[in-house]
Amino acid sequence: MVSQNIRLLMCAALLGSPCKAATQSSAPATSSAAPVIHVSTQLVMLDILVHDKKTGNLIGSLGAEDFEVYEDGQMQRTSHFSHDQLPLSVVFLFDLTDTVRPVLKPLSEAAQEILGHLKPQDEVAIMVFSSHAEVLQDFTADRALAAAAIEKASGMKSREGTFIHEDMYEAAGQAMKSTIPGSRRALVWLTDGTSNVENSLSRKTIGKSAPAVLHNKEQATEELLHSGAVVAALIEKSALTDTMVATGVMNPLFLWTGLRMGEVKAFAEMTGGPVLNTSKKEVATRLALLLDQLRHRYTLGYYPANTVPEGTFCKLQVKLRPGFYKQHPELRSADIVVRTKRGYYR
Repeated sequence: MVSQNIRLLMCAALLGSPCKAATQSSAPATSSAAPVIHVSTQLVMLDILVHDKKTGNLIGSLGAEDFEVYEDGQMQRTSHFSHDQLPLSVVFLFDLTDTVRPVLKPLSEAAQEILGHLKPQDEVAIMVFSSHAEVLQDFTADRALAAAAIEKASGMKSREGTFIHEDMYEAAGQAMKSTIPGSRRALVWLTDGTSNVENSLSRKTIGKSAPAVLHNKEQATEELLHSGAVVAALIEKSALTDTMVATGVMNPLFLWTGLRMGEVKAFAEMTGGPVLNTSKKEVATRLALLLDQLRHRYTLGYYPANTVPEGTFCKLQVKLRPGFYKQHPELRSADIVVRTKRGYYR
């Protein structure tokens, strides 16, 4: 078991790496069910994207003084700040389901191209997913290994459905295996954005290779938030996607195992990550833009000013200070979007 002091040193040293806060209580352990109270020893790190929703342009040249951070409605004091200085730990996830199969090749070719956009210190892992997720390549800075895994993914296929909650849980677990302390973790989903209902019928028909026990949405959400990873997605729909969605609308029975839309996007919004739509002709350009949005994020850290019971979900809100708009009258607050994760577990 790791001692309390070592845990505190690890939290401070790793900066952005997810780490549960240690308590500073000297009271002996008891069998009481009373909640453990955390003091402000946990460094909370946020990735923040600021852009103009009208133009799509990123807002650069911001400083720590331009932000206001609130945890459960209480303003926090920023202690760490940087911009585009942290290396990336990126997990590329390729959708192997039938609806994505027609567009899997251009998605994989774009990912191959994007490897050249990464910095030498960045690391990459490659996964594929359907009713479960599979690691083809653990985190590596060796671009040849990553390229080989992407090439393998491009030739794979699955007759199963997409159980996105199980996939997200497993992907978040992979993100926590990043080898670079303090890196910015990202899960980049290359998919058509659809998923399947997870129930006894879908398990028998399109989920035979799924784990015996599936993780649900709540478990996936908790694992994702503990991982500190940002969810991003490049959505490319095939003609088969549109056909399958239309079939589900026309046939209520199909909805029992049929397609759902927006699950990946919901996870992205939860973590403050970007979701971009694309087509075969522009997929490489759009993936490069998505990667830029992941990299050119502000990193802001603070020690919470409040104490809460262990396991509490703390809600977050980040805004630009009113004074920023006075200094930049060309920008309107209604047009500026500040994206970050919605909260975290103490």
